[in-house]
Amino acid sequence: MRQWIALAALVVLTACNQSSAAVTGVADIAVKSGDVPKGLQKCSASGDIDSFLNAVKSKDPSTYTSTKSEWDKAKSHGATSAEVVFYTDSKAHCDSITNSQNEDLASATNPIIINFVIKFKDQTSAEQGYTTESIFGFSESTISSSAAAGVTKGTATGLTKNSITLLIAIGNQSFFVAVWQNKTFMVILAVINVDTTQSKKIASNENSRVK
Repeated sequence: MRQWIALAALVVLTACNQSSAAVTGVADIAVKSGDVPKGLQKCSASGDIDSFLNAVKSKDPSTYTSTKSEWDKAKSHGATSAEVVFYTDSKAHCDSITNSQNEDLASATNPIIINFVIKFKDQTSAEQGYTTESIFGFSESTISSSAAAGVTKGTATGLTKNSITLLIAIGNQSFFVAVWQNKTFMVILAVINVDTTQSKKIASNENSRVK
């Protein structure tokens, strides 16, 4: 009997140790199919940053060059991995997202979700990535200056202390942008032509997965 009790205790202890040692990665945090409105599909170019760069290298050299430059800069500031995720309503629109010659996202009328999750070597680097650096062209200062009336900062966003959101409508288009830092991660989320409540829920769901 004592042997069975000891074995059971060992199993429980091992399971607990494995659970506490689990590491959240960028792919675990990135936007999931269950976060987005029905009818949207995940684009094939989605994946880790290196896979994304390989996917666009030949068909969109401009995007490849600019994204690789931004990623190299982010790595010099402590970034160690990144996940890039896209959702929209058709394969044709997926192709347009990853080909800068086909579509200007600023004039798109279809729903689009663009998500970058970046992991840094430590929390200090992640905080600096949010507060003082421009990661993939996004920073608190540039968002703040773009449209002050639609900007919310800090805990009022419902995300973290280091967070900013921008909500703006232009004609028939709507734009929701959220950038935030949580622990060793920095998240960039751009949601175009999706209901505001749903857009905020996507950000909240994503932030809740940071462990």
